[in-house]
Amino acid sequence: MAKDIAIDARGVWKVFGKRADEAMAAVRSDGIGKAEVLKRFNCVVGVADATFQIERGELFCVMGLSGSGKSTLVRHINRLLEPSAGQIMVGVVSRKW
Repeated sequence: MAKDIAIDARGVWKVFGKRADEAMAAVRSDGIGKAEVLKRFNCVVGVADATFQIERGELFCVMGLSGSGKSTLVRHINRLLEPSAGQIMVGVVSRKW
């Protein structure tokens, strides 16, 4: 059954820092985590591999501890930030996922 998707996020990452591209490449190739990204590249992982869909009219809550990336994720949805990797589509047409 087709869904009426309003927001479709797939594999969204945000890495902050001067060497963010190098850090993102190491995340993909070596599977390193937040602590290793900070240690090796002096970069901060703000969002790590966020994947979700929000249907039109659906209530959706983003919860987490302080500093866990909630605001960074929302800034991607409203296009104040662009992801380091992945994609966010807003106003997606009805389709299966």
